[in-house]
Amino acid sequence: MFATDVGTAADGWRPQLFGDRRAADIPDPVIEPLWTGPRVLALVDGRTVRLSDADGVEVDGHDDIRDDLTAAAAGSTILVEAFLSPEPLQAMTDLARRDEPVLPEPGKVLTAAVFGERSNRSGRLADRAEEAKRRSLEGSTSEVALVAVDLLWLDSEPLLDVPLLERKRLLESVLPESHLIRVGIHVRPPVDTWLGSWRSFGFNRLSYKAANSRYVPGEKNPHWALVEIPRR
Repeated sequence: MFATDVGTAADGWRPQLFGDRRAADIPDPVIEPLWTGPRVLALVDGRTVRLSDADGVEVDGHDDIRDDLTAAAAGSTILVEAFLSPEPLQAMTDLARRDEPVLPEPGKVLTAAVFGERSNRSGRLADRAEEAKRRSLEGSTSEVALVAVDLLWLDSEPLLDVPLLERKRLLESVLPESHLIRVGIHVRPPVDTWLGSWRSFGFNRLSYKAANSRYVPGEKNPHWALVEIPRR
């Protein structure tokens, strides 16, 4: 698990595994919808961008995501856990087809749930909807976005021993979003008001992660758990 530099970390680390505890037993949880698509570790080190899957195999392609990651990192060295998922783009395409750049309640909740919007980003919704409409008309509906959910390395410092909630705050501050780069949404209990929105966009499972948990690459963390989203 110990790594002396970010390159060694990117070569040797794997996404952390979920433990076997019940979600109800996770202390002080941070709750997230579980994105579809492969989990990856994404390294940005200068002009080098490496995407590796859960087995450590380098993921080819996704040049557009690599370019956006390089721009987003703005010279910082970062290693993030993420998903390569079509869900954010599919959701934006659905929104664009409905021609609803501004949504009434509970649409505001839905928007935040799907796109990871925070209060200082709400003004970008209409622009994203217009971009999604254009791409949909051009037939670009099969692309995926990178949804970052954890920050494991920043510049010269590994962050494995930093509590999860602080890692997420750092992630939000160092990785600005774009069409293909998103920061995953996370909420604190109670989660009931979010379930309908997440269910309607196809999410099937939730992750429960203790807010104070550390990151253990490639190993089970007893403070992380998965649970099915209950059906209506």
